[in-house]
Amino acid sequence: MGSIDSRLRRLEESGGRCPECSLKSEQVLAYYPERGESAPEIPTCPECGRSLAHVVRVVYEDEGGGAIPIG
Repeated sequence: MGSIDSRLRRLEESGGRCPECSLKSEQVLAYYPERGESAPEIPTCPECGRSLAHVVRVVYEDEGGGAIPIG
């Protein structure tokens, strides 16, 4: 686990930038499976293959009359 911890620490110290290509994941892609949507294609860095977006799966859970987004 030390390897994962050190990679996370380096990423946090770099401001979320990839240590290999210096690109930063800035795009957020949300999709709604209940509407029949499938996960979007994630753009990647051409140099290192790192994901350039965060994917959020939006699911609603009904709790007593209101829908609350989770995920």
